[in-house]
Amino acid sequence: MVLTGLLHLVFKSLDAKGLFIALASISWMSYVVWQVRRNPTRWKRWGFRTDNLRQAFIGPSVLFAGSGLAMAWYGMMTGRVLWQGHMLFLLFLYPLWGILQQFLVQSLGVDNLMKLFPQLGLLLAIPVGVMLFAVVHFPDWWLMLATGLLACFFIPLYIRDRNLWPLGLYHGWLGTFFYLWVLGRDPWVSVFGK
Repeated sequence: MVLTGLLHLVFKSLDAKGLFIALASISWMSYVVWQVRRNPTRWKRWGFRTDNLRQAFIGPSVLFAGSGLAMAWYGMMTGRVLWQGHMLFLLFLYPLWGILQQFLVQSLGVDNLMKLFPQLGLLLAIPVGVMLFAVVHFPDWWLMLATGLLACFFIPLYIRDRNLWPLGLYHGWLGTFFYLWVLGRDPWVSVFGK
């Protein structure tokens, strides 16, 4: 997981974010498939579950609605076009990348920290998880701040519900809105070019 974060920074400095996303996605999906074939209970334990979807969507949905409205308002106030060319593709693809990111930080990072240091629990998991989310977006301070703030809410929701689906979905959608409406940048262009 740490190597993935470091490689992200290297590929970003080489202006090869699309290649990094493809390689990281294939590598980590292969790892998940391999681990689940060895032990089918890992799928659910990691948070790829459907038995508690209704409960797991409540908190993230409230956060999504409030944040989405705030970003739309900010976008309108700053003259951003709310519906942009690549938006449909981003709203479909970015959640897939969001699920992978949530898996890495929540299932492999936060969950393992809580197992290694059970007496510290959230006191350790939240600050470390927030730093993991934020540092990966270095040196973009606005992205670091936004992802760190998002992690402050998503980590307790993951620990409560152990469900990655709503977190990954909303991670992708909020990321899309943040890039387009707050930063005024199209992440599609930065990853895939025109």
